[in-house]
Amino acid sequence: MANRSFNRLQAADKEVKFLFLTATIGSGGDPTLNESKSVGVKSISDTAVGEYDITLGVPGGATDKYPSLLFMQCFLTDSAAISTNGGVSFQIETDDITNGIIKLFALDKDGAIAEIRSGDVLQIMIVVKNSNQPGVGVS
Repeated sequence: MANRSFNRLQAADKEVKFLFLTATIGSGGDPTLNESKSVGVKSISDTAVGEYDITLGVPGGATDKYPSLLFMQCFLTDSAAISTNGGVSFQIETDDITNGIIKLFALDKDGAIAEIRSGDVLQIMIVVKNSNQPGVGVS
């Protein structure tokens, strides 16, 4: 643990939650979820070339459903030199967050859907709203 005094995260909106995903990509784009570094994520599966379904919740438990997705950021820790493989950019295909699922695909440097290289580590930060109540200042 860092040797500093940390303060609580605050947001102007109500019930903002941060979720995290870490997965190692295997052959054929198959992800393996690192459960100890994936807070709030139940699973990730490869559904097609470069396409992934992220299910929110706890591994082995129920799926968590949220009223809305506020923000999502994806990046890779490369296993080799930068190349034209998938993972240069990411795009949300569908946000079915009210059912606890986010569909995501990886893009190559030309903007085409492409497989992420085997050995790369995918890391994602997901910010959701856990309340239907409006934010502060909304009338």
